[in-house]
Amino acid sequence: MLTMTYEYKLQPTPEQIDIIEQTLDVCRSVWNFSLRQRKDWCASRKSP
Repeated sequence: MLTMTYEYKLQPTPEQIDIIEQTLDVCRSVWNFSLRQRKDWCASRKSP
């Protein structure tokens, strides 16, 4: 079986870098919020 890979190099403009960073900040916040909700839910389901 032959495995082919491709490598890409992004060269964003400063404006694009700002947009990418903002997007990743939102993604991180949503992930952390969801993870906290899941952990809280799991903790509430444990027997005392």
